Amino acid sequence: MLMRVGRQGFILGGKAMALLTQYVSFYVSPFGEKSVTDELNAFLRSHRIVNVEKKLIDGERGTGWVFLVEYGTSPESKNPPGTPPQRTDYREVLNPVEYALYDRLRSLRKELAEKSGVPVYAVFTNDQLAGMVRNRPKTAKDLLSIPGVGEARVKQYGKAFAAVFQNDESRAAAQPEPGDAETKDAKAQVRDEKTEFSF
Repeated sequence: MLMRVGRQGFILGGKAMALLTQYVSFYVSPFGEKSVTDELNAFLRSHRIVNVEKKLIDGERGTGWVFLVEYGTSPESKNPPGTPPQRTDYREVLNPVEYALYDRLRSLRKELAEKSGVPVYAVFTNDQLAGMVRNRPKTAKDLLSIPGVGEARVKQYGKAFAAVFQNDESRAAAQPEPGDAETKDAKAQVRDEKTEFSF
Protein backbone atom coordinates (compact mmCIF):
# COMPACT_ATOMS: atom_id res chain seq x y z
CA MET A 1 0.00 0.00 0.00
CA LEU A 2 1.80 3.14 -1.25
CA MET A 3 0.58 6.65 -0.73
CA ARG A 4 1.99 9.86 -2.15
CA VAL A 5 2.26 12.39 0.62
CA GLY A 6 4.18 15.33 -0.81
CA ARG A 7 7.61 16.81 -1.28
CA GLN A 8 10.06 17.45 1.52
CA GLY A 9 13.56 18.86 1.48
CA PHE A 10 16.50 16.98 2.94
CA ILE A 11 20.17 17.76 3.24
CA LEU A 12 22.20 14.80 1.99
CA GLY A 13 25.98 14.98 1.72
CA GLY A 14 25.87 18.77 2.21
CA LYS A 15 23.51 19.32 -0.74
CA ALA A 16 19.83 20.18 -0.59
CA MET A 17 17.70 17.60 -2.31
CA ALA A 18 13.95 17.30 -2.83
CA LEU A 19 12.51 13.89 -2.07
CA LEU A 20 9.08 12.54 -2.73
CA THR A 21 8.14 10.79 0.49
CA GLN A 22 6.01 7.69 0.36
CA TYR A 23 4.80 5.12 2.87
CA VAL A 24 4.46 1.38 2.94
CA SER A 25 3.35 -0.83 5.83
CA PHE A 26 4.28 -4.38 6.78
CA TYR A 27 2.56 -6.68 9.25
CA VAL A 28 4.91 -9.18 10.86
CA SER A 29 3.47 -11.90 13.07
CA PRO A 30 5.78 -13.66 15.52
CA PHE A 31 4.15 -16.89 14.32
CA GLY A 32 4.00 -15.92 10.65
CA GLU A 33 6.09 -16.80 7.66
CA LYS A 34 9.72 -15.75 7.41
CA SER A 35 9.03 -14.45 3.88
CA VAL A 36 7.30 -11.33 5.27
CA THR A 37 10.39 -10.47 7.32
CA ASP A 38 12.59 -11.13 4.30
CA GLU A 39 10.38 -8.86 2.19
CA LEU A 40 10.63 -6.09 4.81
CA ASN A 41 14.42 -6.41 5.02
CA ALA A 42 14.78 -6.42 1.23
CA PHE A 43 12.64 -3.29 1.00
CA LEU A 44 14.72 -1.51 3.66
CA ARG A 45 17.96 -2.39 1.88
CA SER A 46 16.78 -1.18 -1.53
CA HIS A 47 15.28 2.21 -0.62
CA ARG A 48 16.34 5.50 0.93
CA ILE A 49 14.64 5.19 4.31
CA VAL A 50 13.47 8.39 6.02
CA ASN A 51 11.77 6.87 9.08
CA VAL A 52 10.49 3.55 10.44
CA GLU A 53 7.82 3.30 13.11
CA LYS A 54 6.77 0.02 14.68
CA LYS A 55 3.89 -0.80 16.93
CA LEU A 56 2.80 -4.00 18.61
CA ILE A 57 -0.88 -4.58 17.90
CA ASP A 58 -3.46 -7.15 18.91
CA GLY A 59 -6.19 -7.18 16.28
CA GLU A 60 -8.23 -9.35 13.94
CA ARG A 61 -5.10 -10.86 12.40
CA GLY A 62 -3.70 -11.68 15.83
CA THR A 63 -0.78 -10.20 17.72
CA GLY A 64 2.09 -8.83 15.68
CA TRP A 65 4.21 -5.89 14.72
CA VAL A 66 3.13 -3.26 12.21
CA PHE A 67 5.99 -1.41 10.56
CA LEU A 68 5.22 1.90 8.86
CA VAL A 69 8.15 2.74 6.60
CA GLU A 70 8.57 6.25 5.23
CA TYR A 71 10.97 6.34 2.32
CA GLY A 72 12.07 8.90 -0.22
CA THR A 73 12.54 8.88 -3.95
CA SER A 74 13.95 11.63 -6.12
CA PRO A 75 11.21 13.38 -8.14
CA GLU A 76 13.28 12.95 -11.29
CA SER A 77 13.74 9.23 -10.63
CA LYS A 78 12.77 7.13 -13.63
CA ASN A 79 12.08 4.05 -11.51
CA PRO A 80 8.48 3.27 -10.64
CA PRO A 81 7.69 3.58 -6.93
CA GLY A 82 8.57 0.49 -4.95
CA THR A 83 11.36 -0.67 -7.28
CA PRO A 84 15.07 -0.46 -6.48
CA PRO A 85 17.16 1.98 -8.50
CA GLN A 86 18.73 0.70 -11.73
CA ARG A 87 22.44 -0.03 -11.60
CA THR A 88 24.76 1.70 -14.00
CA ASP A 89 27.09 -0.45 -16.07
CA TYR A 90 30.22 1.69 -16.11
CA ARG A 91 31.75 -0.39 -18.92
CA GLU A 92 29.12 1.19 -21.15
CA VAL A 93 29.41 4.69 -19.70
CA LEU A 94 33.21 5.10 -19.45
CA ASN A 95 35.71 4.68 -22.27
CA PRO A 96 38.25 1.81 -21.91
CA VAL A 97 41.00 4.01 -20.39
CA GLU A 98 38.56 5.55 -17.88
CA TYR A 99 37.14 2.14 -17.04
CA ALA A 100 40.65 0.79 -16.31
CA LEU A 101 41.17 3.64 -13.82
CA TYR A 102 37.68 3.06 -12.37
CA ASP A 103 38.55 -0.62 -11.89
CA ARG A 104 41.77 0.30 -10.03
CA LEU A 105 39.74 2.62 -7.78
CA ARG A 106 37.27 -0.20 -7.08
CA SER A 107 40.12 -2.54 -6.11
CA LEU A 108 41.55 0.08 -3.75
CA ARG A 109 38.10 0.71 -2.27
CA LYS A 110 37.63 -3.02 -1.60
CA GLU A 111 41.02 -3.24 0.10
CA LEU A 112 40.34 -0.19 2.30
CA ALA A 113 36.84 -1.43 3.18
CA GLU A 114 38.22 -4.81 4.27
CA LYS A 115 40.88 -3.11 6.44
CA SER A 116 38.28 -0.81 7.99
CA GLY A 117 35.67 -3.54 8.41
CA VAL A 118 33.00 -1.56 6.54
CA PRO A 119 30.99 -2.23 3.36
CA VAL A 120 32.58 -0.93 0.16
CA TYR A 121 29.91 1.73 -0.37
CA ALA A 122 30.85 3.25 3.02
CA VAL A 123 34.25 4.14 1.53
CA PHE A 124 32.92 5.56 -1.77
CA THR A 125 29.95 4.57 -3.96
CA ASN A 126 30.31 3.48 -7.58
CA ASP A 127 28.89 6.85 -8.69
CA GLN A 128 31.49 8.66 -6.59
CA LEU A 129 34.30 6.57 -8.09
CA ALA A 130 33.02 7.37 -11.58
CA GLY A 131 32.93 11.05 -10.60
CA MET A 132 36.57 10.80 -9.58
CA VAL A 133 37.47 9.22 -12.92
CA ARG A 134 35.69 11.98 -14.83
CA ASN A 135 36.97 14.90 -12.72
CA ARG A 136 40.47 13.62 -11.77
CA PRO A 137 40.59 15.36 -8.35
CA LYS A 138 43.89 17.04 -7.52
CA THR A 139 42.99 18.47 -4.11
CA ALA A 140 40.76 17.67 -1.17
CA LYS A 141 38.46 20.47 -2.36
CA ASP A 142 38.11 18.70 -5.73
CA LEU A 143 37.11 15.48 -3.94
CA LEU A 144 34.59 17.36 -1.79
CA SER A 145 32.92 18.65 -4.97
CA ILE A 146 31.79 15.10 -5.82
CA PRO A 147 28.18 14.60 -4.60
CA GLY A 148 27.99 12.68 -1.33
CA VAL A 149 31.70 12.95 -0.48
CA GLY A 150 32.26 14.58 2.90
CA GLU A 151 35.27 15.74 4.88
CA ALA A 152 35.44 12.58 7.01
CA ARG A 153 35.82 10.35 3.94
CA VAL A 154 38.39 12.67 2.41
CA LYS A 155 40.44 12.66 5.63
CA GLN A 156 40.22 8.89 5.98
CA TYR A 157 40.62 7.75 2.37
CA GLY A 158 41.65 10.78 0.27
CA LYS A 159 45.42 10.22 0.29
CA ALA A 160 45.09 6.60 -0.81
CA PHE A 161 42.91 7.59 -3.76
CA ALA A 162 45.16 10.55 -4.59
CA ALA A 163 48.07 8.11 -4.94
CA VAL A 164 46.16 6.25 -7.67
CA PHE A 165 45.74 9.51 -9.61
CA GLN A 166 49.41 10.43 -9.10
CA ASN A 167 50.50 7.02 -10.41
CA ASP A 168 48.08 7.36 -13.33
CA GLU A 169 49.48 10.78 -14.27
CA SER A 170 53.07 9.53 -13.95
CA ARG A 171 52.25 6.51 -16.13
CA ALA A 172 50.57 8.70 -18.78
CA ALA A 173 53.48 11.18 -18.82
CA ALA A 174 56.03 8.36 -19.17
CA GLN A 175 54.34 6.76 -22.20
CA PRO A 176 55.88 7.88 -25.48
CA GLU A 177 53.39 9.20 -28.00
CA PRO A 178 53.96 10.24 -31.58
CA GLY A 179 54.27 14.01 -31.98
CA ASP A 180 56.57 16.87 -32.71
CA ALA A 181 59.58 17.81 -30.56
CA GLU A 182 57.67 20.70 -28.92
CA THR A 183 54.95 18.33 -27.65
CA LYS A 184 57.56 15.91 -26.32
CA ASP A 185 59.38 18.75 -24.51
CA ALA A 186 56.10 19.90 -22.91
CA LYS A 187 55.38 16.35 -21.69
CA ALA A 188 58.87 16.07 -20.25
CA GLN A 189 58.31 19.31 -18.35
CA VAL A 190 55.01 17.98 -16.95
CA ARG A 191 56.81 14.82 -15.88
CA ASP A 192 59.43 16.88 -14.03
CA GLU A 193 56.85 19.08 -12.25
CA LYS A 194 55.01 16.30 -10.41
CA THR A 195 51.47 17.30 -9.53
CA GLU A 196 51.15 17.87 -5.83
CA PHE A 197 47.95 16.58 -4.20
CA SER A 198 46.99 18.43 -1.04
CA PHE A 199 45.01 16.44 1.51
